[in-house]
Amino acid sequence: MATASRDDAVETVRQRADIVEVIGRYVKLKKTGSNYVGLCPFHAERTPSFTVSPAKGFFHCFGCKASGDVFSFLMKIEGRTFPEALEELANRYGVELPRRSPADRKRREHKAVLYEINEQALRLYRENLNDTRIGRRARDYLAGRGVSEEMTERFGLGFARPEWQDLVARLESRGVSVKDATMLGLAASGKRGAYDIFRDRLVFPITGLNGKVLGFGARAMGDSQDGPKYINSRQSPIYDKSDVLYGLHLARPSIQQESSVILVEGYFDVISLVGAGVSNVVATCGTALTERHARLIARFTRKVVTIFDSDAAGVSASYRSAQVLLGADIAPYMVLLPEGEDPDSLVRLRGGSALDDMIRNARPTIEVLAERYGAGAGDDVESRTDAIRKLVPLLAACSDELRLGNYASWVAEHFGVDENDLRRAVSNHKGSKHRDARVDEVRAAPGTTASAASAHSPEEETIIVLLLRFANLAAGIADSRIEENFTSRPLSELLKRVLEEGTGRSPGSLISEIEDPDLRSRIGGRVMSEDEFTAELAGDELDRCIRNLKKRHIKAELHRLTNRIGQAEKDGQREETEKLLKNKMRLDRELISLGERGQGRS
Repeated sequence: MATASRDDAVETVRQRADIVEVIGRYVKLKKTGSNYVGLCPFHAERTPSFTVSPAKGFFHCFGCKASGDVFSFLMKIEGRTFPEALEELANRYGVELPRRSPADRKRREHKAVLYEINEQALRLYRENLNDTRIGRRARDYLAGRGVSEEMTERFGLGFARPEWQDLVARLESRGVSVKDATMLGLAASGKRGAYDIFRDRLVFPITGLNGKVLGFGARAMGDSQDGPKYINSRQSPIYDKSDVLYGLHLARPSIQQESSVILVEGYFDVISLVGAGVSNVVATCGTALTERHARLIARFTRKVVTIFDSDAAGVSASYRSAQVLLGADIAPYMVLLPEGEDPDSLVRLRGGSALDDMIRNARPTIEVLAERYGAGAGDDVESRTDAIRKLVPLLAACSDELRLGNYASWVAEHFGVDENDLRRAVSNHKGSKHRDARVDEVRAAPGTTASAASAHSPEEETIIVLLLRFANLAAGIADSRIEENFTSRPLSELLKRVLEEGTGRSPGSLISEIEDPDLRSRIGGRVMSEDEFTAELAGDELDRCIRNLKKRHIKAELHRLTNRIGQAEKDGQREETEKLLKNKMRLDRELISLGERGQGRS
């Protein structure tokens, strides 16, 4: 019988899933007291700082601050969405999820068919490449490009034969419908029936994070061949090039270990770099970097190094990518290659060590571009102004105000201009872009809004930590309504959930609902720490925090009342003044009862 609702299913899976077992598939854990520790899988370390608490249903790394519950771990380590993590754990631990609608089931079943067709096509392309006679030219071409057999196998490369109906005929013989093959972009319809889209080309399978083949890229192997150099699969129910990165399924562990990703432009760039030992590398699939790409990258890292061609088009691609990344709060770095080189040619000419050095010395994109745009400007005011003007949209793309401040300061100093003038230019650019769309103005600087929503006193955070660590304390403050004194809405809502259902849920499940990743990590780390509070002193610390919150709230009310009383007296409103004075006296008494003399000020 299926679980009654999705929320019920999530909680059932969370309770049944053994977080130590799940994480233990990826991390070698050692029991230490009531917890387990190991080397963090999300950053390179020699001393274990990664802690798993089965009692709390939570993990936390005291090194890189990664934290979360069993779903969070699977999403981060495997790059899965929440529904994917839920489904995998539900299947593993025998939880039947709520039944889907007939339309949903039909869509899922059709997607499964499409995945299988792509897998069949890949097997056929691979057979072609490995055939002694048929695949010889393709294998020679790969050898000429310096692609080893190991890399050919690792990336699953194949070959599409030159015949017009080779793949179509072989798929049809296996029961595949031409309609589905056409939907996937493997075939097209002509006057003489269906024919193959990819012919006489090297084939690159494009694989999703789930390990399934989503589509294909295909490259001509000679300049004399008809058509474009590259052809890519069309968009289908299982493939959208705007949110897929080539090589990510292989690069993911390295990206997490290196805490950065190398972004290149082509399939061969990825393969060459991986062959040279640079394994945290990905590429877009025939499109510019999109916001969805950036969101995908942000699951694994907040640092991207672009290595594009050294020509004007490559520099422009780095610029556009930096705009997208900055908007997603990702730090863009840039390697400027020697003239006439691309990553693939550089590795083949100079070896992987030369590129390693360049990557280690990568600098923020805005610095590299500033120097490039300003090169040769000298004391020419107009040339310097043009260079600065090119950088303004890049600065305006920053979603993080602190990063914007640092960038603006650096650019102003580099060009010798007043920083306030530069900031005004950035503000004007934002204003002209979003003048008629206030929602977009807010989106241009989400950090400010998020900070305002999350601002809180230290006591608020400590109260949450104490209640999550010592569940028995909740009963004593259940009716205190202390959440009304919280200034942080997210923490106030979390406190309500802790008091209402804390005893029935693990701390990990409650912490995982905190949307702000920094706040979630900080609270998670404090809950996992055994040193901050002892059980004997926890109650006293909770009382102290509650008293301080109440005092602060009362003082703020007294400050407002004092101002209102002054205004009422000035306006000659006697009755209003007396009413306000009575309220002030009441608050003064409350403050005295909390052990502090009322001052009427905040």
